[in-house]
Amino acid sequence: MKPFLPACAVAAILVLHLPNPAAAFQKEAGDAKVCSECHKLTKAEAGKILGKVVDNVVAVEQGPFPGIWEVDVTRDGRTYPLYVDYSLKYLFNGQFIRLADMRNITGTRYQDLNRVDVSTIPLEDAIVVGSRSARKKIIVLTDPTCPHCVRLHGEIRKAAAKDADTAFYVMPYPRNAKDKATYRKCLAVVCAKSEKLLDDAYAGKELPAPSCKSDAVDETIKLADRLKIPGTPTMILPDGRLVSGSMEADAVLALLK
Repeated sequence: MKPFLPACAVAAILVLHLPNPAAAFQKEAGDAKVCSECHKLTKAEAGKILGKVVDNVVAVEQGPFPGIWEVDVTRDGRTYPLYVDYSLKYLFNGQFIRLADMRNITGTRYQDLNRVDVSTIPLEDAIVVGSRSARKKIIVLTDPTCPHCVRLHGEIRKAAAKDADTAFYVMPYPRNAKDKATYRKCLAVVCAKSEKLLDDAYAGKELPAPSCKSDAVDETIKLADRLKIPGTPTMILPDGRLVSGSMEADAVLALLK
């Protein structure tokens, strides 16, 4: 069974925000009760229900709308939110999106559950786009031959130009560790520590041979494996959230608010 990555969820389930969730499930007259007064699900119980499809249950909370439990589970080293209805008969593996503001509740929860310790990531070999004195640092793991990475590179340049207090620490590495041509291109950029060479790499230009024998690219590959980076490009925000895929400059800056 594949991991329950929100980006790979089997369906997107759109839900309306209900202003009085307790009343919707309360049969008797009187003051409205909170859902937890009538419904219970412990970690042990959730573990018995989901034991065949997950490695471990780490938390059980009320879901994003009435009638649903959010069960945070681990599988293959990652933590994911799943949803079980109050009858305990149905499992939802999908994305809940709040229509009021189109917020992806499941995706946000996944990012929160899988934050990384930014302080453990070495940045001495990263190429900085923006000011090194910028207070907000976004780490970017990226492959110069990946079309989505090429698009994101253009957008992070725009983002750094718009906000002088945001800088991007770019760590080039090949998505396919056996791709020797891309490996050499990444190493050439890392050796030169050159923004121009970085731009040339994303522009598809021919690069000079690497000028050093650094193991920085190998270390970035190991870092991506250790952090279970789902693909390229992936940004690591200052608070440790992982954000995959390309997006426009304003959307990137909005992640920091």
